[in-house]
Amino acid sequence: MKRLYILTLAVTIAAMVSSCYKDKGNYSYDTNEVITVTGIAGSYDKISKQEKVTLTPTVSSSLPNANFEYFWGIYETSVQGSVPKIDTIAKTLNLDYLITQSAKAWVLVFGAKNKTTGLQQLVTSTINVITPFTRGWYVLKDDGTSTDLDLFLTPTSIVPSSQINNVFSLINGKKLNGKAQFLSFDNSYKSMVTGVLGNTRAMFVTSDKDASVIDINSLLVIRDFNSMFYSPPTIKAPTYVGPGTSSDFFINAGQLYSIYSMSSNVGQFAARQLKDALNTDYNLSKYFINFTLANPIFFDETSSSFVSAGGAGTVLNSVTDAVGTAMKANNNNKTLLYMGIKTSTPTGVALFQDKTNTSLKILSSITANTTAFSMVNDTLLNTSKLYSANLVTTNLVDENFIYFVVGNQVWSRNLSNKFEQLQYTAAAGETITFIRHKKYTSEVAYAHNYIAIGTKSGANYTVRMFTKTSGNLAASPDVTMTGSGSVGDIIYISPSVGSNTYLQTY
Repeated sequence: MKRLYILTLAVTIAAMVSSCYKDKGNYSYDTNEVITVTGIAGSYDKISKQEKVTLTPTVSSSLPNANFEYFWGIYETSVQGSVPKIDTIAKTLNLDYLITQSAKAWVLVFGAKNKTTGLQQLVTSTINVITPFTRGWYVLKDDGTSTDLDLFLTPTSIVPSSQINNVFSLINGKKLNGKAQFLSFDNSYKSMVTGVLGNTRAMFVTSDKDASVIDINSLLVIRDFNSMFYSPPTIKAPTYVGPGTSSDFFINAGQLYSIYSMSSNVGQFAARQLKDALNTDYNLSKYFINFTLANPIFFDETSSSFVSAGGAGTVLNSVTDAVGTAMKANNNNKTLLYMGIKTSTPTGVALFQDKTNTSLKILSSITANTTAFSMVNDTLLNTSKLYSANLVTTNLVDENFIYFVVGNQVWSRNLSNKFEQLQYTAAAGETITFIRHKKYTSEVAYAHNYIAIGTKSGANYTVRMFTKTSGNLAASPDVTMTGSGSVGDIIYISPSVGSNTYLQTY
C-alpha cells in the first residue's frame, strides 16, 4: 500500500509539473536519454519571510545539444481531502525565492525538460518552513500567580543557543492567570487563522486557572478560555487540554469536554460529557492515559472508578474488568496519587492510596483495555522511597522504570524487580518542582531522550535534562535551561512535531 501511494504521488507530481510546460510537440524518442540533476539537497530549513531558497542546480543530458527549459514549484504536504496544488515560483535554472509559506513541511519541485526530446526529469526537496517560534524548547512557568512561556531557540542542535523570556506575554500583551500546568500540541486544530476555516498547528497552554490555544507560527492567541467553548464553564480550573484519538479533550474542574475532529468543527469544545444517563456527579483526576489509537482513560475521584471517553460522545464510557485483575476498575475505594502512560499498546502505571486505610499505598501496572481492564498490584512498604514520593513520572516506552522525587532527590524504581536507586540530588537551596521523561525521534539532528528535572531557587528555575543508560541518569545534564519562575511543563516544538509525536502524560 505504501509503494502504491508513493507511485501515485509521483505520477500526480509529474502530471502537475507537465501542465506547467508548454507542449510544442515534434519530439525524438529514438535514443534512450538520461537527464541528470545535481545541486539540490534533500531538505532545507528556512525561516518564513526572512530567508530565501537560493539554488543553482546543474543539469545535463546523455544526448548532445540538449535544449532545456526549467520549472520550479512548491506545494503543501498532507492536504486533506484534495490533490495537492502546486504553485509555480520560477521558470529559470537558478532559483532565488523568498519563503513566505506558513510554518510546516512543504515540497519544492524542480523540473528540467529537454525541448528537443520531450523528456523531463523531476527532483523534489523538503522545505521545512519555520518561524522564530516553530523550533525550540518551550518552558511553561509561573511566578505563583501568573503563567508565561520562555522559548529556548535551537537553530542547529537540541542544545539551545539563545532564549526569549516571557514570549507569551511579549506577543499577546498578557499572561495567563494561575500556576503553570500543561503543554500539548495539535497539528490539526480548526481555526480561521488564515482567513478560512482550516487545520492550524496549535499549542494548548494551560494553567490551573486559565487556558489558551495559540498559533505556533506567530504565538498569537487563537482562542482564550472563554472562546474555546461554545458555552464556557463558570469555573476556570483546567488540568489538561490536548489531542486524543480523533478528538481534542479538555478537563476543567473535573469535568470532560471534547471536540470530535473527524467531523466538521470550528475549534470549540462542546457541552460537558455526562457520567451516565442519570447525570451522576463525577470529578476527574488531572492524571490520564491518552493514546494515539484508543480512547483515553480517566479516573473519577468521586466514585474511585476508571472511565473512558470518545470525542463524539456525550456520555463517559464505563470500563470493564479483565478476568484475574488484582484490583477492580470501578468503585475500588482508592485515591489516585499518580497515573501515567508507559506505552501506546496501551499500558500505564498508577499509584494509589486506600481511602479507608490511608497507610496503604499500591503501585499498579495497568493494561488499559476498556473491555478488559487489568491491574497488577505492588503493595508498597512504608520503608520504600516511592512510598514517600511527591512527584512521579513514567519512563515512556524505554526501560521498565519510573522516576520520582523525595525531598530534594530523584530516585528510580525498577518495575521488574522493585529495586530503587538514587539518581540525582539537587544542590543546596534548590527545590525540585518538576520531573518528566521527554523523548523525540522525528529528526536525527534533534533527537533526544531525556529525564528533565526542574528545580527552583528563590525566584528562578533551572531545567536540567539528563540522558540515561539502562535507566540510570548521566552524571551531568546534557542540556540546562534557566529563567525566572517555577516550571510547570516543557515541550520541544519543530516543524516535524505533530499531534501524535509525543505520548502525553504527567
